[in-house]
Amino acid sequence: MKQKIRTAALSVFDEKGFHQASIRDIAARAGCSLPTLYYHYGSKELLYEEVVCGTYRQISEQIADQIPEGIPLRDVWFFSVMQRRLLADDDRRVFRLAHKAMLGLDNAGAASEKLIAYERDRRADDRKRVMEEISDPVFARLLLRVTEQMLLSALLEDDGLGQEDIRRELDLLFDTAEKA
Repeated sequence: MKQKIRTAALSVFDEKGFHQASIRDIAARAGCSLPTLYYHYGSKELLYEEVVCGTYRQISEQIADQIPEGIPLRDVWFFSVMQRRLLADDDRRVFRLAHKAMLGLDNAGAASEKLIAYERDRRADDRKRVMEEISDPVFARLLLRVTEQMLLSALLEDDGLGQEDIRRELDLLFDTAEKA
């Protein structure tokens, strides 16, 4: 039942947003009673936190764990983009909801704050590695912004680019950064 509630919650949050989604909507979609939903999750906030925040972190960490150690940074970014493009629909929904919450488009209270803190820590690691490899700090920041946009685009839209296109874009960025 808990998985049915999670699946229903993800659909309802995606369709209506955090504030417009109601516990009744989620329970009806899951085919369970309100007491059953409250038994498993306690509140809409806790449900959102587990379904979106928890899953977002889990997927992000799985992607990071699959990246081989010691590969060049351009390959890390390529791998990250490609992994996000291959996510299942429900996982894409989680990422979309998490990004909406982080951007303030769907303020989910404490869950939004937790997502922002998690992402800030993740990006700090990326920043550190880029700054170590790219000598020009302005170009390093630009590289981070562009690659973050590539990661987001991989999740949110079908840009029609194939693996070779993405590889060439990243190579161009990194080759230019290394010359700067």
